[in-house]
Amino acid sequence: MSTINTSGHPARLPTVAAIRGSDRGYTAFHAPRYRYLLGLLHDLGANERTRFLDIGRSQLTTLVHETFGARVDTLGFDPEGETAEGRHYHYDLNQAQWEERWRRDLPTYDVIVMAEVIEHLYTAPQLVLRFLRSLLADDGRLIVQTPNAAALAKRLKLLLGRNPHEMIRVDPTDPGHFREYTPAELRTLAREAGMTTERSERVHYFDSRFSHHGEGGPRPQPVVGTVKNVVYSMLPAALRLGMTVVLRPAGAERPGR
Repeated sequence: MSTINTSGHPARLPTVAAIRGSDRGYTAFHAPRYRYLLGLLHDLGANERTRFLDIGRSQLTTLVHETFGARVDTLGFDPEGETAEGRHYHYDLNQAQWEERWRRDLPTYDVIVMAEVIEHLYTAPQLVLRFLRSLLADDGRLIVQTPNAAALAKRLKLLLGRNPHEMIRVDPTDPGHFREYTPAELRTLAREAGMTTERSERVHYFDSRFSHHGEGGPRPQPVVGTVKNVVYSMLPAALRLGMTVVLRPAGAERPGR
């Protein structure tokens, strides 16, 4: 990867207080994940020359832009145009099931971040990954963050006869989770999309004190949440909730380019 190396670490990563936004509960819940991802990008040697694409413009987009001083383009539902971080491209990833509908006017990128997105898509994930592969430089990296479908809390709910997944929501721009995946499934999907798994980790990088957040604002659980944070971080990797994989192209030829 021409603008990524493997040396160097950040002198200072943003704290929770530095992460801005109106939904403080969601932000606080995901803040450890943001820090984890920024650290991962530093491990990959990201810098101001790195060409980033973030799937779904969010506070993470701003953090990547401010941390590395790099242009960060985005892809998602918002109207097309220039943003404070880069350029936003309007595209629904569910359209990736039809190759003739792929956007072919985007540049190629050194790093594509798809964080907490793939579980919200109803299109076969290998088709989505194949489209994103077409946007990657030949030595680029696709970082996917998604919940671990086999996490302990979900197993326990099933044992109790409860569905661990919420109902699909009526809002088509925020439908909830259609499907969650295991690490083995993601590795298989990556191979089918022409990519290989360079790195796969399961981590508890959520702050359970703020797990109850929504339109009504955060409802912190300082005691119970703190206990959960400690317990979840000590679980075997297979039972942890957060899952991050780093994918790279398996061959030089990009599909659909």
